[in-house]
Amino acid sequence: MTIKRRLTISNFLMIGIPVLIALIISFFTITALWVPIVQENNIGVRDLDDFEKTSSFLLTQIEGKLKETSAQGRDPKLSDVGSSLRLLTGYTVYIEDSEHKMWGWGEEPDVYTNQLQELAMQLKENGIVSVGTHAVALRDIQTLHGNYRVYIFGSEIHPHVWPAKNTVKWTLIFIFCVVVVGILMANRLLTRFVFHRIRSALDLLAKGVRQIRDGNLEVKLSYTGKDEFAPICDDFNDMAQRLKESVELIQKQENNRKELLAGISHDLRSPLTSIKAYAEGIQDGIATTPELEAKYIRMIQTKADEMERMISNLFTFSKMEMEEYPNYPEEVDLGQEIINFVRNEGVSYGNKGLYVSYRLVGDTFKIWADPFQIRHILMNLADNSVKYKTNDMGHLQIVCEQQNDVVIVCVADDGPGTTASNLERLFDVFYRDDMARSNPHKGSGLGLAIVKKMVQQMKGSINAAQVEPHGLQIVMRIPRYTKADNH
Repeated sequence: MTIKRRLTISNFLMIGIPVLIALIISFFTITALWVPIVQENNIGVRDLDDFEKTSSFLLTQIEGKLKETSAQGRDPKLSDVGSSLRLLTGYTVYIEDSEHKMWGWGEEPDVYTNQLQELAMQLKENGIVSVGTHAVALRDIQTLHGNYRVYIFGSEIHPHVWPAKNTVKWTLIFIFCVVVVGILMANRLLTRFVFHRIRSALDLLAKGVRQIRDGNLEVKLSYTGKDEFAPICDDFNDMAQRLKESVELIQKQENNRKELLAGISHDLRSPLTSIKAYAEGIQDGIATTPELEAKYIRMIQTKADEMERMISNLFTFSKMEMEEYPNYPEEVDLGQEIINFVRNEGVSYGNKGLYVSYRLVGDTFKIWADPFQIRHILMNLADNSVKYKTNDMGHLQIVCEQQNDVVIVCVADDGPGTTASNLERLFDVFYRDDMARSNPHKGSGLGLAIVKKMVQQMKGSINAAQVEPHGLQIVMRIPRYTKADNH
């Protein structure tokens, strides 16, 4: 159940419970006032006004019965008015007929009753006489069969009177206690119903945060609820995974930085040492002939060119890392670019001992890329083949093929290749396999890293594979360009 639904139910109950309690209060109040009547008890007389109203009502009932019986041609009897007095308790009723015969109903007469009767007989008209806590109501009634005098005696406090006000008071106290207990229980239940799930989810999140704070990036929250916290826990797990990847990337970058510093210092030191040695040879007169001196000068120039290329590659890679390297993409026919590269650079690489060939499979090789970067990629791969070739004449074949929505370029040579364990790291900055480490002049470890960056700028991918029986193959997959593409 979602938190929103729980809150909706909670709000409904917060309204429904008071309404229910109000209904309970109404029920108990009505019951407290109705029970005495159902139990055939009088609510009682608490003051003279109450007695006056009650006695007037009873006298009217008795008078109606007496006149009704007389109108039927019968002498009224006690049984005729008994129906009007059946529900009466707490009162004494006397009815005196014209022959001074007295009927009695209710409580046995006591001293107050006799005293009040004597006082009432002195009245010449209807009225009420009270003595202390007792009172009597008198009414003369005329019928067709004679005159009657009716006395109703009552007490303000009587043993048989139902204690109505006490009942109402204790009932209200009881209802108040029930209301208080009900509110407390409802609050407890609603709090548990709504906030228990929230608290458990927050505890789970807090535990996960503490795990990450303590360095455990493998933490994963397991939340089975189907409420709003489910996507939060999923996002937390995703965040932890991304944080782990970021930390690993930072560590990798730190290792690359260390390798970069070590590579720069090593690769700069080698040509600088050679330049210094040749310069000292010229200065100290070791180059005794013009031919030897010219050789030393050419070696110094060669080493200077190596340093220049390395610094240029380092500058290029740094710019690409900062995404500041110039990139001017356009619609390019990759097949034609390969043809132009082989035609323009084939002789030069042939003089270096590398035969470059190409093969195109398909007829459309349009991509969206910077032509300069394409030539840079092909030149870097060809330079690597030249550096690592083991035969006097090495071979490099460039195959371009169209497959569905991508253009695949495979550049394979017949050099020594590398081990399977080194394939994944070939594109790392300043990474060189064992052969390159043993021959520092063969490379700085930046060429393939730059190639990877350029392919990624074309929204492509790159990977390395071994060639049987020996050699290295670089496979690039670049999205094919169509007129519908929006660049």
